[in-house]
Amino acid sequence: MSLKELTADLHDAAEQTPFMKAVFAKSLPLDTWEEWTYWRHMFYAAIESKCEQGDLLDDLQGIKRARPLFEDYIAIRNGDWIPSDNSNNPVVNEYIDYIENLTPYQALAHLYVWHMGDLYGGQMIKKIIPAPTHYALEFEDATTLKNNLRAKLTDDMAPEARTAFEYAIKMLNAVYK
Repeated sequence: MSLKELTADLHDAAEQTPFMKAVFAKSLPLDTWEEWTYWRHMFYAAIESKCEQGDLLDDLQGIKRARPLFEDYIAIRNGDWIPSDNSNNPVVNEYIDYIENLTPYQALAHLYVWHMGDLYGGQMIKKIIPAPTHYALEFEDATTLKNNLRAKLTDDMAPEARTAFEYAIKMLNAVYK
């Protein structure tokens, strides 16, 4: 089985969260998207930093999304970079702590879940969300990124990829109920 097949049930569960349903129904409040963008910036930074510790991003030029997410957050807030009152969440902090205790190789499974999501589903979402997503969801060479990331993946990453999806579901449910 492929990593995609080994995580398909949790991928489907994440897509069925109230948050994702609201995104595709075009009913997600902008302030919720703003909060989600900030949260993603925080945990993407942790994932990318951990992967960089193992030199796992060297052939994935353009994959890093933490800074682009922050740029989108600033754009949504019309240039105000100060985090909103809702920017700090216990489940996000728990996830960041979890990532910081992983090996770079384990963190790569989390990068796979989130960044492949941006490279695929994110391309649909950027057409739906009435907010700036041009930084975080724009990729110069998406095909090469996908191929280079896939080349690093192995089925033994499934437990960590499943954990990433479990955290995704927790966070999506925390940001929008």
